[in-house]
Amino acid sequence: MELWRRVFLVTCFFAAIVAFFLADLSPVVIVSNVDFSDRQKREGSYMGVRLMTERTERLAGLPLQDYIAEVTHSRLLAAEGRQWNELFQNALAAERSQSLAGEWQRRLPSDKHPMGVLFFKTGEVPVNQLISLFRKSNDQVFLVQGEGERALYLKAEYRVYSDGDFHFGSGFSNYPTPPTDILYPLRKWSPWVALAGLVLYVALPWPKRPPDTLAYRRWRVVLCDVAAVIMTVPFFAFPFMIVGGLIQAFTEGWPLFFFFWPIVSLGFLLVFLAAWFSSFALLPLEDRLRVWNLRGAQDYSYSAMEFFQPVEIKPPRWLIGLSWIAALAGKGNMRVGATGRALLMSSSAWGALGIRLKSGEDLIIGITDQLGTNTLDAGKIIGALKKAGVKEVAEEREIRSLGLEMLRLPE
Repeated sequence: MELWRRVFLVTCFFAAIVAFFLADLSPVVIVSNVDFSDRQKREGSYMGVRLMTERTERLAGLPLQDYIAEVTHSRLLAAEGRQWNELFQNALAAERSQSLAGEWQRRLPSDKHPMGVLFFKTGEVPVNQLISLFRKSNDQVFLVQGEGERALYLKAEYRVYSDGDFHFGSGFSNYPTPPTDILYPLRKWSPWVALAGLVLYVALPWPKRPPDTLAYRRWRVVLCDVAAVIMTVPFFAFPFMIVGGLIQAFTEGWPLFFFFWPIVSLGFLLVFLAAWFSSFALLPLEDRLRVWNLRGAQDYSYSAMEFFQPVEIKPPRWLIGLSWIAALAGKGNMRVGATGRALLMSSSAWGALGIRLKSGEDLIIGITDQLGTNTLDAGKIIGALKKAGVKEVAEEREIRSLGLEMLRLPE
């Protein structure tokens, strides 16, 4: 159960990340209000400078209706009906930055596009009536309601996005950016998926042990779980965060996985370590030690023990070496932080009690954390061993290990 508790937690967090960054690149229709009279007056203007050419002078001199026919390339359609009326009204309100109802507010671009455009999926009414008129991305259709000077016009542009619209650091970079509900349709469910993992983590029954059982305190187990989540979830998410999309991280940013995901594998080790600590418990009995771990309860008879001694566990040398390589490879603040972590790892050690079995195996019981604080009452264990006549060896033994072990085979 303790392993499944953490599997559910991390899996839900991963699923929440997938839902958050899964981009929907299906085509959209971008609708905006068009004022052809104002557009004709600004013909030839570019970034505040008006550069008139033979064509722009001709367009500026045309009658308004002829100008509209020219720039719409005769793709001007009449749009009537209640749904089109609502669309015209809200497109005009969006252009003027007026307040919109919630249904229309969610259609505004997420990048605060100054033109106040509205986004639709191709299957949504009423723009689904126009889809047969589009052939490729950026194709346009113009719509009109009314006649003469009181006529209102809309531009409907067919837009197809691609993986190439995602870039390192900036994420989705096309302009305008679709609203979140359209570009990332599952994002609104992401917090609930993560919350489900937390609820399962808390709600699943925790281990119950007999009285006088020695076990690691719950807060220590939770801290280990927090460390495991920090080592897995952020580093799993970083490639998607940097590129801005789930699939796009694999197509446009695949080198990022070689940098971040090896750290996730270390995080999985911490997940297993947290499950092991949570399930571990020890009960000294008259003739044996009863030990609980992920595999269930196991008994170790005192008569099968040869001796016991203090043990100091330190990180493996290869792991310390990797931490110093990371420190030397870093730059600026990253080097300072990596150097600090390397120093901590080089000096870290935690105490344990080693029991040599007559079979040649070693029973390793963690007693202190890296700060030297007792995590188990070693006195009860040692007292039970001495009472049973198990030999005590004063010499301290050093073990290079990640600390995740209970039974060590002969070296």
